[in-house]
Formats: sequence, structure tokens, C-alpha cells
Amino acid sequence: EGLESEWSVALRGMNQNEIREAYDRIERQKREEEEERATNPVSATSIEVDASSLLHSDYEIRDFLNLPINSFTISQSVDAPLTDHTKASIVCTAINNDSLATGVMRSTVRHSFTPTCWLEPGITLGHSPMLSIRGFSRLTNFLFCSVHGELIQPNPEIISYDAGATVGCNLTDGTVLKTEFMLDKTVKTSISRAVFNCKLDVSYTLGLETQRLSVQLLRPIMVGGKTNDMFVECSVNYDVFDGPEIGYGCSKALTDFSRLGAVLKLSLFSGVKLHLVLTRGRHSYTFDILFSDVVEPIAVLYGTSFPIFVYSALHWLVIKPYLRKKREEDTAAKAEELSAWLESQREEARGAIALMKESYHKIVNSEQGKGGLVVMQAWYGVFGSANKLIDVTIPLQCLVHQSRLILPDQTKVGMVGFYDMSYGEQKKLSVKYSFRNVMHEVIINDEEALRIPRQSHKIAGS
Repeated sequence: EGLESEWSVALRGMNQNEIREAYDRIERQKREEEEERATNPVSATSIEVDASSLLHSDYEIRDFLNLPINSFTISQSVDAPLTDHTKASIVCTAINNDSLATGVMRSTVRHSFTPTCWLEPGITLGHSPMLSIRGFSRLTNFLFCSVHGELIQPNPEIISYDAGATVGCNLTDGTVLKTEFMLDKTVKTSISRAVFNCKLDVSYTLGLETQRLSVQLLRPIMVGGKTNDMFVECSVNYDVFDGPEIGYGCSKALTDFSRLGAVLKLSLFSGVKLHLVLTRGRHSYTFDILFSDVVEPIAVLYGTSFPIFVYSALHWLVIKPYLRKKREEDTAAKAEELSAWLESQREEARGAIALMKESYHKIVNSEQGKGGLVVMQAWYGVFGSANKLIDVTIPLQCLVHQSRLILPDQTKVGMVGFYDMSYGEQKKLSVKYSFRNVMHEVIINDEEALRIPRQSHKIAGS
């Protein structure tokens, strides 16, 4: 009776041991992520280079290695949870500015009274010792505030202080209005609007020593079907004392954990400066390159083309080889890990094909008698390698119903009579069939849907 039943597409699920292995693997990954999140190691490296000599007419290639470095900063921070609501943070920074080397160590302890209220005292040792305190509290669902204060000793004879408070309000779901009041009679008001990954920031600062208006727009660009893969940034700032400043640039995801960003800023006060940021996980590397003290076309050209050159070099010389090697290593490791499971799938598929043979002959005879759909030959796997192909003629023929064969738009590995001969590699399905005594042929990718017969599959001259 079972042999008389019709076959249908059925994807195989995981057994109990496979479910347990997958669960244990996920739990291990969660524990590793929690341990890293608890310590939260963060590092930052910043370098400022004066490249204005590149624009001189007497510039030589060997001078590129002698570009002056104005400043070099390395910072490393780590968190240490003390209790469920209290954590300590230590930040160590080494600074070399114009051949003057200094070191700073900052330690803070943050205590969270509630999930929306915390207080953080801190102490800074080294150059310009400082005592500080910061706090934050969400007053209502829409209103929040923060405060900060610092007591600084820039030299043994002077002690200065500073303080400020910020009041903010969530106007809508993606709009935040903030006003910051400083002890030096400076007031800064800003509004931020974020919609569908687009972000617009507008701020105005009014004080005794500064008046500044800033507008910044960050917008994603669809690349390869991903909206967060690339962002375009543009900004306009106007300072009463320093004059206007225009900035434009973009950031691009290199890998799942790396991103490269570049912003070129043109200012009457500081000239043409390129800001490069390479982020890798919780580590960032910043390069500020000064091309010219004044705004001139050749400096803008250098500043615009240099990030493109850097990205191309990283992409072709570092990123692509790294991703290719990592993909091969991951595939080999996964295949080794699943070798026993893949072997069981192979044996299970062969057993299923053996059970299908009687039904296969009946369906073939029935389809031939009425000039219907007969699968002459079907191969599944990686084409170009004979040992990575499996014959799936019998499983596909058993899925033929009323001279029609329909497969869903998903991988065929889990179908009855199919198995994975080459884990991690791109597979295809080739079907050569006869319909109304006319030969047809089609080749599809693994996750494509299949609907036959079709007129477009007809072999010319048959």
C-alpha cells in the first residue's frame, strides 16, 4: 500500500542528538559573548599626520616616508563588574604630542540605582589630574537629564572647575531635543531626527567665546541588498570666529566586524583635513591627515582620492584574501564537525532511493504511456567535479504528479533522496527530461524554485 502512495516534497528535520549538539554550540557562543561583554575591552589609536608637503612642486617619492606626525595617542579601556549594579572602568592613555610624551590613567565606578538612573564618580591621574562625577536619570518616558562636574589641576599652582547639565526630551519615536547648560555661560541646543536609518542632527551653541551652528546628515545607501553596508555623510558648520566648515564622506563595511570611514573637512580656519577611521570590533584606528592649511583644489583632489585608494588596497590585498581563507577554513571545520552527520544523511538517502525504485518504475511507465513527464537524467551537487555529484533521477521522478514537477525555492539538501556531497559549496540541480516525446533540459541554482515542463527548456532540434 505504501508503494502505491504518492511521493511529495518533504524536508528532513534534525534528530534528538543533532538538536542537542546545536543547543550546546549556541550555549557556548552565548557564554563567550557574555564574558567578553562583561569586561568590554575597548582600544583606540589616533595618529595626526601633516601631509601638506605632498603638494609642493619639489616633492619626491622618498619624502612620503618622512611625513611629520604631529600627535600619536593610544588608549585602552576595560570594565570590571563589582556587583550586579556596580562596575568599575579603567582607561589608560599614552599621548605623544609634538615630541612631548604624557600618560593618563582614568578610573571610574558606575552604580546603577535603577535601569534608567546611574551615578559615576571618577579620578584621573597623570597629566592634569582631575576629579569628576557624572549622573543620568530618566525622569519620565519622554524626559531625561544628565549632569557632570570636574575639578582639574592643570599645573601645581592652579585648580579649575567646570560643570554642566543637560535636559532632553523625546519629542517623537525618532526625534530627540536636548539643551546643555555649561558653567561658563555656554548653552547648546540640539535636535536629532532618525528615520529608517537616516539621521539628521542640528545644533546651535551660544556662549561668550563661541557661536556655532552645525547640521549633519547621515544616510544609508543600498549596496548588495544591505541597507547598513554603506553610509554617506555630509555636514555644514558655521562658527562666528572660525568661519564656515564643510564636510563630506562615507563609511563602508569591509567585513561583518570591520568598517572603514572617511570624512574630508574644508575649513577657512584649519584648511583641508581628512579624517580616516578603521573600526574592527571594539577597536578603532583614527588617522587625521592635513593636506593643506588653506582650501585649494589640489588639496581637495588629494583628500577625495586618497580614501578611495586606501579602500581599494585594503579590499583587494587584505579583505578579499582574508575572507576567502576564513570561508575555506570555516567550511573545512564545519564539514569535519558534521562528517558523521553527513555520512548518515548519505546512507539515509540511499536507503530512501532503494525504497522508491518500485514506485519509480510504475510512474515512468504511466508517464511514458500518456506522453507525459519522464525524468531522463538528474544530477545534484557541484558541477565540474564528478565526485561531488549525485544521481537524483529516481527521487525527482517519484515527485512527478499529473505530468508536473514543482520544487520550492529553498535548498534541496533536505529532500528525500538528496544529501550533501560538498558542504559549504554552491550546488546546482540539472534535469534532463522528456515531455510529449520532446527532450528538455534545465539547470538551476540550489535555492531556486523548479517548475517543469516549460517551453523554454526545450532542446533545439529535438
